[in-house]
Amino acid sequence: MSDSAADYRLGDPTVFDAFYRSNAESLLRYFYRRTDDPDAAADLCAETFAAALINSGQFDTNRGSAAAWLYGIAKRQLAMYWRRREVADRARRRLGITEESIDEESVEALRRTEDILDGAAALDALDTLPAKLRRAVRLRVIDELEYPEIARQLNCSLGAARTRVSRGLHQLHEMLK
Repeated sequence: MSDSAADYRLGDPTVFDAFYRSNAESLLRYFYRRTDDPDAAADLCAETFAAALINSGQFDTNRGSAAAWLYGIAKRQLAMYWRRREVADRARRRLGITEESIDEESVEALRRTEDILDGAAALDALDTLPAKLRRAVRLRVIDELEYPEIARQLNCSLGAARTRVSRGLHQLHEMLK
């Protein structure tokens, strides 16, 4: 879709839908490059488009393109994200709470398989995993549980839960190559 002033009557749902479709992917990449967190990037993208929709009446074609206006909103959303994160980090440090993190191997395995697990072949492959690994992967990827909850449900240590998820994802990845 062209980004000319005449094309953007952003208050019109059809026009806004086209505007969203033409900018969503690049905006998501913008946020991911700046946060290195796919969940945060998706949230920021959604928040940016929500703010754009709410404020669509403020878009002024004389001040620039709709895409430039959108990225101005995105820049403000990103600044608010970093401020909120900084406040949360300070509070966590004051309370002596450590941030839960997962090992890089598990993060990489999740990234490699996140798209694959949407397909029927992946679900079939998941069913062939040993029961302990299959349940761990289902709890982490499909149910989106955090590792402490996975460990509780599997009645194992946190380290064992992480290992089962990592091994299961690795096996799935190998099967689906």
